[in-house]
Amino acid sequence: MRHLQIYRAIKTIAEQGSFRKASELLAISPSALVRQVKALEDELGAELFDRLPVGVRLSTVGEIYHRHFIGHLAEIERANGIVSDMKGMRIGSVSVAVSPQMAISFLPNEIAPFREEHPGVSFSTISTGGEEANTMLLAGSADLGLILEPTERSGVEMLASNDISLSLVLPIGSKTVLYPHELEDHDVILPSRGTGLRRLLDTHFASKRLSVRPAMEADVLLPPRLSPRPSFQFWPARGLSADLVQQMGGQVGIMNGMPRTRLALCQMEGRPLPIAAARFAGRLSEKIGV
Repeated sequence: MRHLQIYRAIKTIAEQGSFRKASELLAISPSALVRQVKALEDELGAELFDRLPVGVRLSTVGEIYHRHFIGHLAEIERANGIVSDMKGMRIGSVSVAVSPQMAISFLPNEIAPFREEHPGVSFSTISTGGEEANTMLLAGSADLGLILEPTERSGVEMLASNDISLSLVLPIGSKTVLYPHELEDHDVILPSRGTGLRRLLDTHFASKRLSVRPAMEADVLLPPRLSPRPSFQFWPARGLSADLVQQMGGQVGIMNGMPRTRLALCQMEGRPLPIAAARFAGRLSEKIGV
């Protein structure tokens, strides 16, 4: 137990990449924080951080110890959760790195009933891509990753996954069923380059020898336009709220022959999740598998 404070300090330094920024969050002086880390390094006989011209990063040895520290902290959080359950209350926090397309409707619709059952549990959601989500999971700054077209990475395990269909968000008054050859008649809004969903779409278009020039790139849901040219946006069907689309002046449609996209729930491999995060992960796993 005596090392919990320094474990949390190491975690914060790794997340911030700076002793100074971490000290501000931990409410201690930078010099005191440096002394604490140096004392631990002396005890372990290894440097935990590589000192860079600007900031710091975990050393190779530091990454190994960092995973152990995070696991120890998670075990304590689980113990705290069990004690809270014994007292008849439910407290805790859950952090989720989530693809933007799943952050508008799907994830909030799962969080709401969970918090009704466990009002003492708070959530933080961070919209990000697959590789960034992996980094957050390995750093311990996210408990779970809810990601479209996840990128495989050592140290990250998949708890559940499913292939889901892609829908179109179209302006009211336009056709609701489109064919690939009609792409050139529309202003197409595609996800940002480098995202998993964009790679899926680009690969599909290339395989069909379709030249698609997006009118815009966006990872947020935009109101569709009917003129001067009708616009549409690809969006995962399970990440859509029909009411929200209607409020934006749109409707949901489909394009024939489109691939399905993989939705995955991930966590750091071997990490014992805090009680609240583990329970929420179980609920999400069931919902994703449906």
